[in-house]
Amino acid sequence: MTIGAGMGLVINVLYLFMPMLTSYKNIPYTDISKYYTVIGIFNLIASLCFAIGFLILVTNTVKKNTDFTNQFPKSID
Repeated sequence: MTIGAGMGLVINVLYLFMPMLTSYKNIPYTDISKYYTVIGIFNLIASLCFAIGFLILVTNTVKKNTDFTNQFPKSID
């Protein structure tokens, strides 16, 4: 989950600065679209990492809550 969130943060900053970088270097539109495609693929991977990590976190949390009832020994009185 942390990897996906970190990658997502870096990609969002890259999306923020991409128009400034492309206007500074006078890059043609065809090259700009290639950069956005590559960044989009990394964004998809980051989103999947975050979703998988979040699903693992929720699954582990639910499993711990079901084991809570078996934690204490039963009385034989």
